[in-house]
Parts: sequence; C-alpha cells; structure tokens
Amino acid sequence: MLTAQDLHKIANQMRADVLHMVYTAQAGHVAGPLSSAEEITTLYFSGLVDLGHDKIVLSCGHYCPILYSALARTEKLPIEELATFMQVGSRLPGHPERGSVPGIEVSAGPLGQGVSVATGMALGLKLKFGARAQKDTPRVYCVMSDGEIQEGQVWEAFNFAVRRQLDNLIFILDRNRIQIENYVSQLATYGEVVGRLEAFGLHVLEVGGNDNNPEWHDRVPTHAELLLALKELGVADANNQ
Repeated sequence: MLTAQDLHKIANQMRADVLHMVYTAQAGHVAGPLSSAEEITTLYFSGLVDLGHDKIVLSCGHYCPILYSALARTEKLPIEELATFMQVGSRLPGHPERGSVPGIEVSAGPLGQGVSVATGMALGLKLKFGARAQKDTPRVYCVMSDGEIQEGQVWEAFNFAVRRQLDNLIFILDRNRIQIENYVSQLATYGEVVGRLEAFGLHVLEVGGNDNNPEWHDRVPTHAELLLALKELGVADANNQ
C-alpha cells in the first residue's frame, strides 16, 4: 500500500512528464493536467480503483497529457512513447482517442460529452450487473473540469444520473477556476457550486485542490521555465526510470 508521501511523489513525477511532453511538442495544455495530478494519481495508484474492473473517463480531453503519463506509469504503454505526444503518426494526440492505446475509454474533445458518455456507461453496467451485489458492479469515475460545466448537457447528465440512481458513477470535478479565456468567475455565474450540485441531488464531497493562472491554460513553457519547474517539483529528469 502506497503512502500519501509516495502518491505525492508520483503526482510530481507525472507533472514532470506533462511538462516534458508539452515542451517537446511545443503544443498542448499544461494547466489542467498539472492541477489534476493528485486526482489522477489517486485513481491510478492508490488502490481505490480496480483498474481491471472499473472505468476511468477523462471528459476534459485537453487534460490528456496527465492521463498518458498515468497509463505509461501503469505500464499500459512504453514510457518512452510519451516523447511522441502530438507528433505525426503518434498514438498520443492532443485529445484522447478511444482505441489508440489501452485505457482510453472515450474520445474526448468537445467539453461535456464525456460526462454524458460516462453516465451511459454507468447505466449500462447497472443494467448488466443489476442482479448482483452492489460491490460487484463496476464503477465509472468521470474526471471533468469546471469550465466544462458551462455545457448544458452536463447538467442533463447529472439529472439523469440521479433519476436513474447510478450509485456506481462518481464525478470528479477539477475546479482549478480557469478556462481558456480567463478565470471562470469572469465568464460564467454558477453561484455556490456545491449547493447547485446538491440541488440536483448529487452527494458532494470537497477536498483542497490547486488553482492556476489563466495564462497557463495552453502556454508552452520556455526551457528556463521547464528547468525551474522540474527543480520545484524535485524531479531532475522526468524520463528517469
């Protein structure tokens, strides 16, 4: 069983992977992947999720560098392949494509669609395993962004999930408070997000997380910034095996 310190180290190692991928490709997103590192680490390395039984859906597809890192570090693909991110002919495009590598459950690009797909997956599993004990029904973990909840179909999916009592579906909202143009608060009015989610019938748990500067939504770090970030993360070489 990994300790919290072990998981923190893995999260920072995957952050380093993300920075190397985006810097090498000179394209891609860093803010979302960096802010969600603890979430993805928990899903793939804590033992909470049965990776051979449960499903992990990344709805916010532009977060894919951190997903690719997790898949590489759980040996779903060679870690050396991370260097091909967004290159011609690569299996690792800038938004994930189902079937490109093992572990990609949903082709995700347009925000919000992955939430609907995850809801459908959870319903299908409930129908398939419904006669069995709840503990035997595979769970679906859906990672989503706070900019994403501006999409109407997200709230329709929440409503449907509650109405169909999909207790095998867990939404994980990475609320880093930014989107491509600016801070979310400058562009959308959610009110008190937890209260709004609870009003839809969802059971909500909050944990401390990370925030970002909107400038970093999709900016590529310079070489000097890359080296400084790796130093702050305590990772000398993200490709060190």
